[in-house]
Amino acid sequence: MIELADELPPGLAWLVRKMVAIKLAIGAVATIALPITFTMVVIFRYFLHADLFAYEEWLLPIAFWLYFLGSSVGSYQDGQIRADILETYLKTPKIKWWRRLVVGVIETAILIVLVFWAGLTIMHDLSAYPFWQSTIALNIPYFIPHLAIFVGFAFMAFYSALHLYVLLKTGPGLTQRMAEAAPVTMADG
Repeated sequence: MIELADELPPGLAWLVRKMVAIKLAIGAVATIALPITFTMVVIFRYFLHADLFAYEEWLLPIAFWLYFLGSSVGSYQDGQIRADILETYLKTPKIKWWRRLVVGVIETAILIVLVFWAGLTIMHDLSAYPFWQSTIALNIPYFIPHLAIFVGFAFMAFYSALHLYVLLKTGPGLTQRMAEAAPVTMADG
């Protein structure tokens, strides 16, 4: 599998690798926090006959950050689930490259619109300060999960634009190298 950062200029590749590493570290911590919290809920509820106060409220921001940072890593790896069987039937690298280019342009355009809308949500949240909407018990501002949405979509758009840059820079040759580096699947054979 060809990594996106391998096709970028060295300085940008270093920065992108660091950003992905930070997101993966945050994701690892959040992934551990979720089951620990649910284990604590079970222990509190069934063994201590008590309640873990407002755990849903502090899990909400963690879940949002985990989901959207994970989605951005998926965009970096170009590993989102797609219902696209067309590339299996396309044989020439040039036609596959054109299809990837068209899909990439559409995907990037949609993500830019989503970044804009998420930015509007952030501006709306900030304009309401100090009367932010917040959770009932712990008063965690909705701004925190909304920021996760904005940051996640911004990274997705950034990585999608980088994929477009690499496609345009390398031309159909990269599509051929990707096909040769891809693992064999059930559809191949």
